Amino acid sequence: AMSIVESLSKLTDPVRAREREEERRKDREQAQRNDTGDPPPRFRCRVCGHEDADGAYCAECLSDTMVRLPRKP
Repeated sequence: AMSIVESLSKLTDPVRAREREEERRKDREQAQRNDTGDPPPRFRCRVCGHEDADGAYCAECLSDTMVRLPRKP
């Protein structure tokens, strides 16, 4: 639900409005992670073995070679 004030702020200061929306999105994602109590998923490159919390693309190979690792008990 977007308020009239939020709509007007997007018109008058779109950069700040975008920053506020990004902050809200991060807060929501963090709250969801905290609710489940699970750590964020880990990924490993099929080619070079690089591990990262980011998804699809390997930072080393610069390709779509990452696979999700199973969760540790």
